[in-house]
Amino acid sequence: MGAAVMRFRGELARNYSDGRRLPAGTVAAWMSAVAPFVTVSGGTVLDLGAGTGRFSRALAEHYSVRVVAVEPSSEMRMDAAAGAGPEVGVVGGRAEAIPCASRAFQAIWASQVVHHIEDFDRCAAEVRRVLLPGGRLIVRGAFHDAGRPTLFHTYFPDLVALAEERGRALAALTRALERAGMGAERHDTVVQTSAPTLADFAAQVALRAHSPLRRLSDDRFAEGLERLMRDAVRSPATGPVTSTMDLVVYS
Repeated sequence: MGAAVMRFRGELARNYSDGRRLPAGTVAAWMSAVAPFVTVSGGTVLDLGAGTGRFSRALAEHYSVRVVAVEPSSEMRMDAAAGAGPEVGVVGGRAEAIPCASRAFQAIWASQVVHHIEDFDRCAAEVRRVLLPGGRLIVRGAFHDAGRPTLFHTYFPDLVALAEERGRALAALTRALERAGMGAERHDTVVQTSAPTLADFAAQVALRAHSPLRRLSDDRFAEGLERLMRDAVRSPATGPVTSTMDLVVYS
C-alpha cells in the first residue's frame, strides 16, 4: 500500500470511531443478515480491513468465534485493540498480503474495503489461500448508490460519481475472484439505520470520517455540510436516517 494511502488512512483514523459509529441495532441487523454464511461456532473469522474494529467484536460475540482483525493503519489498529475483547486479535496487514496461515478461516468479513484494494488478483489469491474449503468471503459496501439516491447525494452530489467508481471496483474484484476459482453466491441489499436523527447524522458527517467525503474539495465539502447543518437546525429530530447497503457473498 502506497505511502499516500497510508497517510490518508492515518488521518481518517482520528475521527473514524465517532464519525462512522453505527447504532447497536444496526450492527445486530448485519450480524443477522450474514448468519447463513457464518455457521460454525468455535471457528475463526477474518475481519479484513477492520478499521477500528467496529464489527470485529460483534462477529466474535454473535457467532462465538475467534476473530483476527487485519488492518494496515497503525492508528486504527490501536483503536481496534483498545476495544477488542479476548476473542479478537489485531494485526497489521492488507488485502493483498494477509499475514495469516493458509486455510485458517471459515469466513472473511470485508466491510467497505473493496475500494481500497490496489491489486485485485493478489487479493483474490490471498482470499482463496486463507479460506478453508467451503469458506466464504462476505463483502459489505455501497456499490450501486447512483441508482438509489441517499442523503449523502442530496447534500454532496459529487458522490454519485464516486459510487459508480465503487461499483467498478466490485466488478473488478468479482472478475479476479472468478479467475481464482470463486464466484458470487449471493448479492442482497440491507437497509440500515445510519443515525437516529438528522442532527446526529449531521454531527457524524461534520467529522468527515467517510472516505468519499475526504475526496471532495474542501469547498465542496463545506458547501454540502452547510446545507446539511442548516436543515438539521430546522428539523433536528427528523429521522431515522437510513441507507441501503450491498451484501455480496463469494464462495
